[in-house]
Amino acid sequence: MHQLGAGVPFEGALIALVVGGMVVVLVMALILGAKRERERTEALARFAAERGLRFIGEDRALDERFAAFDPFAVGHSRRGLNLMEGDVRAGGLRMTLVCGDYQYKITRSTGKSTTTTTYNMSFLAVRPVLELKEDLTVRAEGMIDKIGAFVGFDDIDFESSEFSKRFHVKCSDRRFAFDLFDPRMMEYFLSVQPPRLQARSGVLLFDRGVRRWEPAEFAAQFGWIDGFCARVPRHVRAARLPASEQADDPVLHPPMPEHSA
Repeated sequence: MHQLGAGVPFEGALIALVVGGMVVVLVMALILGAKRERERTEALARFAAERGLRFIGEDRALDERFAAFDPFAVGHSRRGLNLMEGDVRAGGLRMTLVCGDYQYKITRSTGKSTTTTTYNMSFLAVRPVLELKEDLTVRAEGMIDKIGAFVGFDDIDFESSEFSKRFHVKCSDRRFAFDLFDPRMMEYFLSVQPPRLQARSGVLLFDRGVRRWEPAEFAAQFGWIDGFCARVPRHVRAARLPASEQADDPVLHPPMPEHSA
């Protein structure tokens, strides 16, 4: 005769086994995640050392330095991580550089429950010796931008219809935007998938949305920005570079080609 409750010990053991297995999987995931984070940090530290940059593990005041840029004034618990700083040259222009990761949190409440989401992203910011006093934003055109254009909130349109369709450009001085985005610069943007560009108070900040870059991606962004700076038009450089920098600028004074004997 079957006895009521005879299967309870077995069911309890099975539940305990399943819960225990889930705990083991969770602990292993945390251990592997911490290991990947440590390896990524070590790789970024090596990357910085190879390029003569200072490596800073954490900066809780980073949001204050870049408060004028999106999304550095959003949310709370904001901090910079895995930061690299130093003086570099890109496209022939001298500049100071800060790059790395940025983390912030947003807390949302429905009245019944509260949730906090953590966002992580990578960025690269430079302050070139080139005078830049305009506010500028260049990013991929989105559906909201198309709706805004339909109701009259338009951005700057350029001679290249393809460039105007693909990119949303806002600038406090339209003339500067036209000067900077000459045919050569527009072709560069159209040939690749560029990062978002923001310019505020002489600083250029580049990002690719809310996602982190692997060490190899930082190298790729360095290369893209080098190409961007190399394509800053000659007349912009002549008007905005300090006189002390113009003599050594490779665009204003290209090196003479070597002639073989």
